[in-house]
Amino acid sequence: MDLLENPFHILTASPRDNRRRIMELADERSLLLDSSECMEARSDLTNPRKRLSAEVAWLPGIGPKRAGEVLLLLESSPTGLLAVDKLSSIARANLLAAGLARLSDHNADDIAEWILEIAWAFENIDPEELSVIINEERVVSGFPEVTDLSAVEAEIQERRRYYRKVIKSALNNLSAKELVEAVTGAVESATDNGEEHGPILIADLVDSYEVEAQGFLEKEEANITALVERLRAAVDAERPDAVLAPMVNQLTQVVKNWDNVAQPIQISTKSRGLDHDASRRVAGLVRNLAIHMFNEHGKLDFSQQLTSMLQEAFAEVGEVAERTAEDADALGEIAERRKLSQLLDPISDLCKTALENSEKHPTSADREAQKVMNTAPQLIANLSASKPGVEILSQGKDEIALTLMHCAVVYGNKTEKWKPCIAFLEEALKYASSQEV
Repeated sequence: MDLLENPFHILTASPRDNRRRIMELADERSLLLDSSECMEARSDLTNPRKRLSAEVAWLPGIGPKRAGEVLLLLESSPTGLLAVDKLSSIARANLLAAGLARLSDHNADDIAEWILEIAWAFENIDPEELSVIINEERVVSGFPEVTDLSAVEAEIQERRRYYRKVIKSALNNLSAKELVEAVTGAVESATDNGEEHGPILIADLVDSYEVEAQGFLEKEEANITALVERLRAAVDAERPDAVLAPMVNQLTQVVKNWDNVAQPIQISTKSRGLDHDASRRVAGLVRNLAIHMFNEHGKLDFSQQLTSMLQEAFAEVGEVAERTAEDADALGEIAERRKLSQLLDPISDLCKTALENSEKHPTSADREAQKVMNTAPQLIANLSASKPGVEILSQGKDEIALTLMHCAVVYGNKTEKWKPCIAFLEEALKYASSQEV
């Protein structure tokens, strides 16, 4: 029941008006409005049981003058209702629901704010307090007091259904993209990003949203499954990275789109201490692919790309977030080792060539040593400029030192020309990073 359709509003009556005054108002309003509507409103307000529905759907605890002011604001400028204070929780919820139904110019953020205000107002409704307010007004109007608390509770639940209807209608006026944004914003704020339980109306909203989003999520999950299978087959067929890259990008985008729609459900589920099953399935598909791409084919960059996307998209799904964080750390360590190894590659290549040539041609080992001595300073300078850390820098220097020593041993044993060998060993000592080397 909307405020402006409430029997009290139809007859311009107050909960403090007695039976006679209600009869008079019904007669007066019949001259201006449909007489059957006025008679029905009179019946609703004079029958104690029917009256309770109208009372709970009205502005309990608000005097006639204040009620007139807020109703005028509702009809003239609904956006101003958010600032109205000093209302009972039920009155505020009823007023805001009527205002939300009349918003003409709004966006996702606006709707999210209104949803939150209504949800928290409803959350603060106390059946016993409401019964006291209603009975105080009934004493003044001469109607019998409400003694059955369950009747009040039933009417509160009827209000809950009405609020859900108003919220759903407001969301349906948004584009699909804005609708998702509004629901996500409301759920994030109400639950502190899933860290706390939110109001019951927010849970209702998410349940309804999940039902309507189910078709999209199932269809896109099937698309994701197909993309994962295609990408796995392409990797196994050893297709080049130029072919794999757009496939990985497409999968990433489709998963992000899926997650965007699933986000409110994930957050709400997290606030209840659970994980969203569909999110775990989708994340598991992509995670298994990322592991396969690295373990079987060494595709570190693609594995990192998919893992990073999973971390971002499924941060609200506890089990997924934990596993992908571990994956990201492991891949990060591997990437760092590869990066450092690449820094050492020029030195390793130089030393490997020198060692191989010395073994093949021992009498020319002195020339190989000289090449190393001539080239090493620049390579060490390049390595230092990359700021690799003490361990890697020492590793590069030690490799040079050991190569010079090997050349000296090979050349000396073959030629017995010890003087140049001493020079090589002295140079090796300059590079050696430890006494053992």
